[in-house]
Amino acid sequence: MNEKYCFPPVNRNSYKPIYIQVSEMIIDYAKFLNLKPGDALPSENQLLSMIDVSRNTVRLAVDRLVKMNFAQKIRGHGTFICEKEHSINLDFTQGFEGTLHRLGIEIENRLVEIKPLDSPVNWINGLSLINGDDPTLIRRIKMSSGDILALEDRILSKHIIERYTKDELKNENINPTLLGKYPDTDSIRFKYYFVSKPLNQIEAKILKQKEGSHFLQRIGEYYNFAGECFMVGRHIFVSTHIHVSYEFEITDDCCKLT
Repeated sequence: MNEKYCFPPVNRNSYKPIYIQVSEMIIDYAKFLNLKPGDALPSENQLLSMIDVSRNTVRLAVDRLVKMNFAQKIRGHGTFICEKEHSINLDFTQGFEGTLHRLGIEIENRLVEIKPLDSPVNWINGLSLINGDDPTLIRRIKMSSGDILALEDRILSKHIIERYTKDELKNENINPTLLGKYPDTDSIRFKYYFVSKPLNQIEAKILKQKEGSHFLQRIGEYYNFAGECFMVGRHIFVSTHIHVSYEFEITDDCCKLT
């Protein structure tokens, strides 16, 4: 085992459950050591000696990695890095690009257009209006290894978009990497809606799919500390490549959705 890597202490005051923190530490460990599919991860006893948590927490963390298709358990032998698959489970705590990056899957964003909106979107009835003038659409394709994974739409006020260069809007993770830099676009609350809708002609052409095909759409409203909805957005997932999973935990002081 490489002694140069040091597992950080868990944050017991974090909103994030401890077993999720531990699972992310294991992913960071694997990336630090550049582990490949088939390489062994630390054993349960080794993890207990390096991280100040209970045995049950370690087991929950490893089980989570198995569910994420990051690791596999082989009875009597240990836990190993999985071969990469096309199907990907999205981690709510990390978002779309963050989840894939932590799993060693790099995303390429391809900017389709940035344009002002002269009419409301029809993604879903009852969607909130953004706080601000001149609503503007950013539309991008998300790809990995030549595969189209999703179509991303973000609607923000023009003055927010003007904070960033075109290269940033083209290449960077918009939320939370870019938006998290400013307090009025730092999301502390969001609502997600999941709907299965047919692709229109434009969407089908962009995603290289048949018009009218039904795909899962995740539609979101994003709110800042002042309770203002500063952005609405959606991802249309190419369902042959993406799976979406959530975890829900009830704690003493609140309910946590992860």
